[in-house]
Amino acid sequence: MYLLLVASLNENMKLAQRIEKSLETLGIKSQIINLIDLNITLYDSSKEVNDGIPSKILELSNTMKTATGYIVVSPEYNYSIPPSLSNVIAWLSRSGEDFRELFALKYVQLATHSGVGGNDVCNAMRLQFSKLGAIVAPREIITTPNKEVEEGSLKRILTQFVGISQK
Repeated sequence: MYLLLVASLNENMKLAQRIEKSLETLGIKSQIINLIDLNITLYDSSKEVNDGIPSKILELSNTMKTATGYIVVSPEYNYSIPPSLSNVIAWLSRSGEDFRELFALKYVQLATHSGVGGNDVCNAMRLQFSKLGAIVAPREIITTPNKEVEEGSLKRILTQFVGISQK
């Protein structure tokens, strides 16, 4: 099972749904998780001490532990990672004994629908997930208002990602 972790609504959710359909045609099971709908409070160590880890983060953590890999679909905010994604990663990194537990040697495919090109957010995500120990696929799925991903390219990228992550 692959998790599509979506860090926004609108165009990035549409991209995630398109990726999910492409995976389905390849016979690959996936599940979309909308990080916005989790409505997680902003991470703060005093909140963690006083209130503990939010139950939705613990549920997400358990789901992630059994996933083969993640496809992270995120917009580009100010040429980098949006706060919604950074916040969930911050909480997830606190949800277990080892802050890298959910990412170490997990396969990650990056995707974005961006109004400004998408390369900067992909580079920022690649750096963060790599530092957390993930194996990040070499190609990204990038769309913009003027450039849709071609179906053939999408299937090739996903086939390559599934191929490396199932070895």
